[in-house]
Amino acid sequence: MSDVVTVELRLIEQSFRLSTTSEKKQDLVRAGDLLNEKFQEFRRKAPNVEHNKLVIMVALELMQEVLTMNKSLQEYAHCEHLLSTILEDIEKAV
Repeated sequence: MSDVVTVELRLIEQSFRLSTTSEKKQDLVRAGDLLNEKFQEFRRKAPNVEHNKLVIMVALELMQEVLTMNKSLQEYAHCEHLLSTILEDIEKAV
């Protein structure tokens, strides 16, 4: 069982105190780093866009990435199922 720990992160120019487990702490810190990098990338591309709009743009892009990965995982699972079925058919034929 993992201990609950508190992590202080600076995310998109604001400070947050978040609870997590000691196992997931590094993942949370890394996610925060990636979020900040993405925000700074958008800030460089559109320096005159309002802060709140940039946050929404970053969130939207990240969600698009999640949906794309989810679709890829579903396609992978489908291919894996097809291969499994083919292997079963081959084993029955032999």
